[in-house]
Amino acid sequence: MPLDTECFEKICVHLSANSLERIGTFSGRMDPFAVLYEVEVGTGKQVPIGITNLVKDSTEPDWITGFTLNYHFESAQEFLVKVYHFTSSIPVGFEFGNVNGVDLSKHHLIGDISFSLSNLMCARSQKIISQFGGSQKGEVHVRGEVVMHTRDNLVVTFAANKLSNKEGFFSTSDPFLKISRMNEDGTWTGVWSNTHVDNSLNPRWSQTKIPMMQLCNSDVDRPLKIEIFDHEKSGKHVFMGQVETSVRAMVASNGEPMSVIEPAKKEKKGAKYFNSGMLHATYCYIEENPTFSDFIAGGCEISLVVAVDFTASNGDPSSPSSLHFLSPIGTPNAYQQAIQSVGNVLEPYDTDKMYPVYGFGAKIKDANGKYGAVQHCFPVYGGGLEVQGVAGILQAYKDSLANVMLSGPTLFAPLLNATQQRAAASLCSQEKQSYTILLIITDGTINDIEATKAAVISASQQPMSVIIIGVGDADFSAMDALDSDKALLSFGGHTAVRDIVQFVSFNQYKQKGTGKLAEEVLAEVPHQVLEYMKQNHITPNPART
Repeated sequence: MPLDTECFEKICVHLSANSLERIGTFSGRMDPFAVLYEVEVGTGKQVPIGITNLVKDSTEPDWITGFTLNYHFESAQEFLVKVYHFTSSIPVGFEFGNVNGVDLSKHHLIGDISFSLSNLMCARSQKIISQFGGSQKGEVHVRGEVVMHTRDNLVVTFAANKLSNKEGFFSTSDPFLKISRMNEDGTWTGVWSNTHVDNSLNPRWSQTKIPMMQLCNSDVDRPLKIEIFDHEKSGKHVFMGQVETSVRAMVASNGEPMSVIEPAKKEKKGAKYFNSGMLHATYCYIEENPTFSDFIAGGCEISLVVAVDFTASNGDPSSPSSLHFLSPIGTPNAYQQAIQSVGNVLEPYDTDKMYPVYGFGAKIKDANGKYGAVQHCFPVYGGGLEVQGVAGILQAYKDSLANVMLSGPTLFAPLLNATQQRAAASLCSQEKQSYTILLIITDGTINDIEATKAAVISASQQPMSVIIIGVGDADFSAMDALDSDKALLSFGGHTAVRDIVQFVSFNQYKQKGTGKLAEEVLAEVPHQVLEYMKQNHITPNPART
């Protein structure tokens, strides 16, 4: 499934440092610069992102170079900062932030620190301070800030009247619009165009939404040029005139006419030339769409609930062929890998990092060592005790294997209904924002598919999402019916208000690594969070300080 690009966030990262130690005897010097790397998950490969400007003779540099990073909620993004003392001549790379133009071996490495983008964005004021390791002295400050309004749109209906006809006496022009934005050097770059209107000098185009990042990089005062062309099938469109404006000017115009100018005609006719028609930006406003980062920075808490399949189809846990087999040499099984990969991504977003862990499809051993009836939603620890962190989830999973008898059938509805009640009880509101993710790890087909569909439809009204990871070689085709990417799930005369289910087969990502597994299963979560908040008229709270 392709990643939802609307849920990419742009984060600007700035670096500074304190208490750096001067290099050399007597007075010494410190001319620091820093290099930012992304550390690839799985391989550990360090991929250079960029280099800061050089600050001369300072033990407390505040580098002005910023790094714009793509922030993916669903990925565990790790970064490394290396701080160097400058010891050679300045190459071109420093002037343009091109790390590939700098031979780092010729400079003195002072120290390095690492950070994850999720921890940075969840930190107070989105700031992390890390000290160099070992005997190296100094600390690095990492500050992140969401690039503003990355999902906002300009909503506008364009219309024109009394345009200059370019088709002669026996035909009429077919006008369309092209918008370009001004670059820093004064040149223009085309960013948007619409379809032509046939045979009209008074065209009215359909309402359109143009992403602000595409249109003007969210700068409402950035000069824009709207050109009008007469459409030709040959592609040699004929220029009909232009308007220079900005987003702010269009919004403030209230649909008032803007003169369409043909510069060549204006230069030729001078004061006798007025315009070549009028253009109107009607019903024009900026549609604000908060980002997932806005909600996280404002304190929205993401809570994880884990549910493990203990049905007999997993195989006897004591057998090496079982999906629940615990290797004596510590090699994690599929359940442990799924818990760790998804849990590690979600953990930074949960304030107390306390998680409920449930099992289903098993008989539970009582105090007398006897097994009762099959249960389809039970806490692995009596009394519903929550566990601390991902390590606690993994330990709870291991402990539960000694206290259950694998049975069946595989029922999802009890889990969904219990989590739905939990999500509803969180009372997500403007003041207290929260969202629950149910992670179900299962090895088989669903035996209560109709009840499950009904439960999913009901749960779609609550602040929750459902992630299903299928392990083993069973037929998981029924899961696709729940993961309604093309059309909202419907059953029994009812339809889900939004898509909340994401299914992924573990085997498809086993060779690619658990990082890719987490990326795939969590790819839709930001969009699902934003959709719930929008439907319930909840906006981000101010960033915590």
